[in-house]
Parts: sequence; structure tokens; C-alpha cells
Amino acid sequence: MSIDFPNDELEPLLDQLTIADLDATEWERLRTLIADNPAAQRRYLEAIHLREGLAYLLLHEPLVAGDASAPSPAETSVGPSLAAASRRDASAEASTATPRVRHLKSRWFPSWAAAAGIAFVAGAAAVALFQQGWAPLLAEKEQETPRTVAPVAASPVPLLQETQLGKISGLSLDASAEAISSSMQVGQVLRCGEVVQIPVGFMRIQLDDGPELLIEGPAEFSLVGNESVFVRSGRLSARGGQRLLLQTPLLTAECLDASVAFEASDDDSASIYVSEGVVTLMTTPQERVEGEKIRVLHSGEGIVAEPSSAKGALRTTDRGPLPRIVTEWSDIEKQLSKYQQLVLGDRPVAYWPLYRVRKNRRVLDLTQNGHDGLPIGNWPAELKENDDADDAERGVYFNGESYIEPDRKPPVNLQNGFAIEGWARPEGPAQYQAIFTSRWVLESYTPNQQCFGITLYAGDNNQWEFWTGVGKRGKLWNVMESPKKIDREEWSHVVGVFTPTDVSEPGFMRGIGRLYVNGEEVLQHEQEVSLTDFDWPARIGAAEFVPRYLTSWLFKGRLSDIALYGYPLEPQRIKEHYQVGQPTVSSKTSALRPSSPWLLASLGRSSAP
Repeated sequence: MSIDFPNDELEPLLDQLTIADLDATEWERLRTLIADNPAAQRRYLEAIHLREGLAYLLLHEPLVAGDASAPSPAETSVGPSLAAASRRDASAEASTATPRVRHLKSRWFPSWAAAAGIAFVAGAAAVALFQQGWAPLLAEKEQETPRTVAPVAASPVPLLQETQLGKISGLSLDASAEAISSSMQVGQVLRCGEVVQIPVGFMRIQLDDGPELLIEGPAEFSLVGNESVFVRSGRLSARGGQRLLLQTPLLTAECLDASVAFEASDDDSASIYVSEGVVTLMTTPQERVEGEKIRVLHSGEGIVAEPSSAKGALRTTDRGPLPRIVTEWSDIEKQLSKYQQLVLGDRPVAYWPLYRVRKNRRVLDLTQNGHDGLPIGNWPAELKENDDADDAERGVYFNGESYIEPDRKPPVNLQNGFAIEGWARPEGPAQYQAIFTSRWVLESYTPNQQCFGITLYAGDNNQWEFWTGVGKRGKLWNVMESPKKIDREEWSHVVGVFTPTDVSEPGFMRGIGRLYVNGEEVLQHEQEVSLTDFDWPARIGAAEFVPRYLTSWLFKGRLSDIALYGYPLEPQRIKEHYQVGQPTVSSKTSALRPSSPWLLASLGRSSAP
């Protein structure tokens, strides 16, 4: 259908979408209005990006020009989760906060909201034009004279965030810690048109119908099609998959069975180098300027493209490989500390180095298995420069009012055994302080009490303790206590290991529990554990909720490098972990506010948990 602009039906729907939301009937009507109409689709994309910007503004205070406390663009930009989490809040606030909306012009507007909106519109148009207007050009030989391609009717563009196009499959430590979006984590789904920004570090993206991408920050990009990525700025490499369409405001690259390195710098330049395969280059269509084929690149060829004086035209220069662009995730892991590489090499189920932990940021599971944690409690919103961890950037301070909980419990099959390790330096008087727990108690403090799971503690007797759940009614825990007292002035490397021997009876496993402190076995104990498993929480720095005591056994002090293994670690490996990790752990860690007296009083008890 054809729509003239301004349109009396489309514009009110887009206005409503921008500041609030649409009901099912309105959404269906909007779909009909924009179907098969590129102009209407562009208006829709403009509106949806403006909506992202409004949601950001409604959740942040205005910035006064010259205010020294004003955050930098990297601190104030918005990532992919805003649309899902904060849009509902922003929509509700918009309905009751009309004066704030009226005065948007007086507020700081994030650069991506306008720039990425325009860029994404151009990118979406490039997808549509490529699909129906550029594809025949790929069959042409490189030496043929480039020709202009006239725009054609586009296929319907999926409504923003309706279509899943890929997911985050990997994050570097700094990308996770400095993420603009509070919910950015491994396993996060990316939908059509979501604006993703990476201030620093690396992100790995797996397209549902395309290759794997490695993107280095600072970068800003959106997935805009099944095999299409719009990159406004940043460095990117891609390999695998039959087809990939890379777009920038200047350049569009159709990659066929190709391994490429790519760098975009807003409207200023775009560079590409082809290691393998074939890449066809086109100018990205602009308003009233049609796309034009530039050339075809083969293995070992590359160019840099920059705007020329003629409108819509580009100046291209041959170039060699792009330096310092990472093409393998293993190259990113090589940048980790020696200790972190050692732990990852032993294949843990989950590994939390605990790097720059603070409020509203995920805590990365460095295995990339997706057990990223959520800081809960009294964490600082930001860290001061002098509050960083040690020179190896490891460790975090727990103030007795905070803990970390993964979204899902890492799976451990007790029939295969397990090991749990961590570095700890508790503070204050001796009391139960959890390093790591994955446990639950049914009918606590009754004759029918059942205990399940595992616990690594600093005990109330000032000894390191390792507990496993018996799981039988009326039975307590298998408790192992280190013979020596805890040295609270130094870091300790504490490891609990369970090695299975045989099935004692259905649902129960017999084995040997071992406790290691600073690389040495200090205790072993034959024990029986329950194989029962259900969805209880795993926590770093706390145990499960106990109604009488709020969240129990909160850790106060410093923790670092918590790792869980799905098999028993060998004694020699434990010793090596201690020897390699010991020199890099120091007491210089991120600080939290002192514990409040009411919370400490409510948690105090003298009996065993």
C-alpha cells in the first residue's frame, strides 16, 4: 500500500509508541501500515529509536552545562537492555510526568539516540535494497563498470525487538565490568534493532543464522537482519557462515564464505580486509542517494573508504591487513593473568574472578558458560580510582551486607565428584561467613530436617570449614574443619573436594571429602552425600535465606577467584593453583561502606547453621 506523509493515521500511532506503548489492536494496525512501504518503515525506525532516547532521559537527571560531575558519554549511553527493562518504567512515568517530556530540549540527549537512529534507518534500508536490488550484482565480475542501483520496494522490516537475531556468547572482564547496560551478560538475546554499546573490552556475538562476530570497544552496533549487522563505530572480525552483510553509514559489505576484519568510524571512514572468501562492496544508500557498487575484494585484499566531495560518493584506497584486530577468542584469553588462564585450563563449570564488582553490573563467569552473577545488597554504584583491586585486578571487598548470586545454579553431578575453590581474607570476629554455597535445608530445626548441597565457610570457631549435605531426614551435615585457625591478616586459598567411591543406596553416593588450605590437604573424611538436586540458589558471600536470620552467613572481608569444578581437582593441581595465585592476591580491593549495626545484630547467632 502507498502512504503519503504526513499521514493522519500513521503519525498518531508513532507518537503514541514514542512516549508510551500500543495495545494489540494498535500494533496490528501499525504492522499493516508499514508493510511493503519503505518510507513508512523508515518513519517507524526513527520513532523507535527516539523512544529509546526518551526512556533514557526519563530515567536520568538533567545535566547542567559545565557541571564537573556530569558523566562522560561512555557512562551515560544506553545498551541493549534498556528497551526491555526500563521502557515499561519510562512509559509509566511518561503518562504521569508530562512536564518532564515537555522540557526534553533542556536535557542532555545521548549521542547514540540521534546518530544511531539515523544510521540504523540507513542500515535497514540497505538490507532491504540489498535483498531486492543488489543481489543480482553479486554475480557480476569485478572488472565490470560499477552502476547505480535504483531503489525497489522493500520486504517488511520486523518490528523492533520482536525478532531474535543472535545472542552474546562471550564477554571479556572489562567489557562486562564497564558495560553500559546493567543487564549485559553472556547468553543475553539480541533482537532486531537493539542498540548495543561497548565502552571497552571485547564481546562475542553468535548470529542465529550467520557467523560468529568478535567486536572490540569502544563500539556501537545493531543486528538488523538474520545475517546483517549495522556497525556505527568499532572494530570487528567475522568468520564462518555462508553470508554476512556488514553495514556502516558509508559502506556496505556483502561477505560470502569470508573471514574479514572490519573497522568503522561513524561517518568518517570504514576499513575492511579479507583474509578468506569474497566480499562485494557497495556504498550505503543515503536519503535521495542510491547505492552504488564499488568493487569486489578477494583473499589478501583490503580498502579504506572515506567520503569524497561528491554527495554520496566514496574515495577508496587499497590497504593491507588491519593491525591489532582480534580474530580468535583464544587471543582474548591469552590476555588474562597467568592464574586466570590456569583456572580456565582446568575446565571449571563456573569461574568468577570478581573484577570491579559494583551495583547494577553483572559479575562475569569467565568460563562463558553463562553463570554470570548479580550483586545484591549494599554495593557501591561506582568505584573510586584508588578502590580498584590489586595489580592483577582481582578480588572484591564484601562488607557483610552484600553477596553475589548467579541467575542460575551451576550444575554439578555429585556422581562425578566436584571441587570448589576460592581465595578469602575474612575480617572481624569469628562467625559463620560463607565463601561459596549451593545448598538448601528442608524443615530446618525440626526432627525431619534434610540438608542438601555444599558449603565453603569461615566458621564461628575461626577455622575453615567444608560441608556437604547428607540429605536424610533428621541428619545434619558432613562437617570438615581445618585444624589450624584462620590467619585473618593474610589471604588463604581454600578448596573443598568430594571424590565419589560407590553408590551406597539409591539416591546417595559414598565418597571421600577433602579440605585443602594453601595448597596442602589438612583433612579428609569418608562421607555419604545425597544426590537429590533441585533449584536452590548458589551464592558467593552468603548462604540460603533463613527467615529467622534474613540472608544468613554473609561474608565480611575480601574474596577473589571463586571457581566450581564438575570433577575432583587433583592435589598437584590444587598446589599449583596456590603457588601461581598467591603472589598476585593483595589486600588492595574495591571498598564498600561499613556494615550497619541493625543488620549485624539481626544476623548474629552462636549455633551452627
